[in-house]
Amino acid sequence: MTPVFCTRRRFLSVASGAVAVPAAAGSAPSGERPDGQWWTGQWPAGLRAAAVRAMPAAVAYARSGRWPFGAVLVAADTGEVVAGAANTVTDADPTAHAEMSVLRSATARGLPMSRHVMVSTAEPCPMCAGALLWAGARAVVFGTPSTRIAALGVPQLTLPFETVAHHSTLGPHPAVGGGVRTDLTDPLYRALARRHERGRAG
Repeated sequence: MTPVFCTRRRFLSVASGAVAVPAAAGSAPSGERPDGQWWTGQWPAGLRAAAVRAMPAAVAYARSGRWPFGAVLVAADTGEVVAGAANTVTDADPTAHAEMSVLRSATARGLPMSRHVMVSTAEPCPMCAGALLWAGARAVVFGTPSTRIAALGVPQLTLPFETVAHHSTLGPHPAVGGGVRTDLTDPLYRALARRHERGRAG
């Protein structure tokens, strides 16, 4: 198994070299709960619960794709799921992550991201994080952190979403919920890790 950085802070200290990184950027937010969830930013009444309720729909999308990553878009005013997608990455389009596909669908339909929450089964990679910040997403919620997926042996870019947001000057940062419904999302990546290991062995 390829060695992985076991903590966010360790990853940042190695990757940044001589560049100073604020200590808070590499650690879990202070709002982390005993169940492993953490929430930062402003969450209007009912929106957090709506995002949690939407995770099973994201998991369903993940199970439908070649790669087990799924995402849905939740309307901040109604709490309804209004769009969703699975990861459809191919050699022809390595950018077709679930979050990117949902963003493209939302843009085509004229849905302003400032009024919606992206709910993803896994922590958005730096590419998706940047796209969500450029799009002005109201909030981002994810299940399994990228560091946990990498620790299982699945190759990842383990730069935390909140670290990418920390370095953004694009406007208000999205509210963030992490470690949400990992009882549903972690099994996706344990299965993917087993599949990845079998592929390496073969």
